[in-house]
Amino acid sequence: MNSITLKPELQELYTLNEFILNELSEENLQVDLIVEEIFVNIVNYSNTDFITVNVEYEKPELTIEFVDNGIEFNPLLNESPETPKNIEDAQIGGLGIFLAKELADELEYHYENNENHLIIIKNV
Repeated sequence: MNSITLKPELQELYTLNEFILNELSEENLQVDLIVEEIFVNIVNYSNTDFITVNVEYEKPELTIEFVDNGIEFNPLLNESPETPKNIEDAQIGGLGIFLAKELADELEYHYENNENHLIIIKNV
């Protein structure tokens, strides 16, 4: 398993994307979307000092673990948002965790030693 530790800053997303691309060797848009949504949520809402991302790829399964020492938050308990009936009723935000749940094949969460651990498994 390879790891990278990043500052909780949005510009670090580019470094994270490169790190994951090195593991996969080819871009996967669903993986990119999951990673972006989770990373941005951690940066914007967790009040963490760091974000460590552990990645393991054994074809076809990609495992990504996000670890942070921010506010305890289990995204799996987050209720799915109500889908708007039309584009005019749609609001910005609130769909990131929902999209990650929909696109991932498996999600696991636990809180240990004052750290959030979110594990995402995606067949690519």
